[in-house]
Amino acid sequence: MEPVGLVFKNIEYNPFTDNVGGELMIVHLCLNCGKVSCNRIAGDDNSHVITCLLEKPRSLSREVTTRLVSRGIKLLTQDDKRGVLTSLFGYEYQKYSK
Repeated sequence: MEPVGLVFKNIEYNPFTDNVGGELMIVHLCLNCGKVSCNRIAGDDNSHVITCLLEKPRSLSREVTTRLVSRGIKLLTQDDKRGVLTSLFGYEYQKYSK
């Protein structure tokens, strides 16, 4: 299994913070059979590696992208970085990053 990107599951709008978010999931692609699966992020997953997955959709083949879209999976991109960081570190993540 190779991680190919990130998605949000159970997307909700929070009217108090004016943010949209959900549970962050890693999308994996089986290198043998091509099966796609979405898995929860574990507490011991490397947050740097997770955020690097926002760059991954650019390098995917057209075939893989088409397969994901046909399953209704829209991978997150750099445009979604704020939501990903908030999901990983909380709303005040900017206080602790440089």
